[in-house]
Amino acid sequence: MRALAVLCLLSAVLCLPVRAQPDVVELLRRQRLEARFGELMVILGDAVPPRPFIPHATTDPYLLRYEALVAARHAAYADSVARARADSLAEAARLTTIRWHLTPADDQGGFLERYREVFWQAAFSQAPMDSVSTPVLRARLGTLFGAPTRNAAAAEQEGYAGSEFVQFEYWLVANDTIPVLVLDIDGPFGRGLLIAGDEDQAALMPALKADLSARLLADGLRATPFADYYQSSEREQWYRTGFDGTQYFVTEVRPPRWARQRREGQKWIIHR
Repeated sequence: MRALAVLCLLSAVLCLPVRAQPDVVELLRRQRLEARFGELMVILGDAVPPRPFIPHATTDPYLLRYEALVAARHAAYADSVARARADSLAEAARLTTIRWHLTPADDQGGFLERYREVFWQAAFSQAPMDSVSTPVLRARLGTLFGAPTRNAAAAEQEGYAGSEFVQFEYWLVANDTIPVLVLDIDGPFGRGLLIAGDEDQAALMPALKADLSARLLADGLRATPFADYYQSSEREQWYRTGFDGTQYFVTEVRPPRWARQRREGQKWIIHR
């Protein structure tokens, strides 16, 4: 049983799609599977002892007890899922007003203290912003919230390692309790944004994404100038990208000095 669980979970992890450009969605899925694997091993442990010899054609009492245990666990799980779904739907119905709060760069520790154990899940619902160029959305995010919580230059700017191959990250909290990550998909070459939230609050994500999309595409919202760095593994190139107040730009650059320095410490890792 233990070997089978190990084999199944390792197969799930190793068989995730491989892409040239690291995909944050896949990072979230992979890290969630690894964490679940650890949890399952704690639950199983050595709880299933070797089966004793049973004469042929006789009822196996061990199997009957095991099947009863599995059935009970499945029933308890189904009940907990149903209750969680009902709670999420009830909470979603109360999202008549959504208030957004940005986690500034110097408050990442507080965000992680509250939400480090979250299992992040990408929002797969469709929204109008999905077809908009990511640089345009980045400039409008700057108008709504200011500078991102973290970007590729974070190692130089704040002394902590930015997320590899991610141009920018906005760590948001909706209505004081709901964590939401907003990231680019492929730096200045992508469209839309990656929106991720707590998988236990998955029912809330369509409403949250729709609200954020409406705010970003609101008529009259001006674009704020910005400049970011972006490292593309697929293109094997660093870029400086942004908006200068008149036009958007993407320029190939040499790897910045701070990017060539070895990164130490995992204190600020957000993805699980």
